[in-house]
Amino acid sequence: MTTILQQRNTTRTGDLARRVSLAAARLFAGLAAELSRQAINRRVLRKLSVMTDRELKDIGLIRQDVMDAGAGEADASQFLLVRQDERREARPSRIVKI
Repeated sequence: MTTILQQRNTTRTGDLARRVSLAAARLFAGLAAELSRQAINRRVLRKLSVMTDRELKDIGLIRQDVMDAGAGEADASQFLLVRQDERREARPSRIVKI
């Protein structure tokens, strides 16, 4: 009887250790992903900041968009994509009537 109880306690301790280990691994993976995302955003903003106004206009952005993306706490790439879509939707359609 004592052996069965000892095995159960050992199994519970092992399960707990495994769950804690998996939780720690998920936490570190999440932190690594966040740091990677931030590094990518900084790189994108750096490249966009050296582009001319004409180059920015070609991709549907203005200089203020780049500055706003750098000042915000949100994902800069996502922010710029939303701004780009807003500008595209605001443009008048170029339907040629015959």
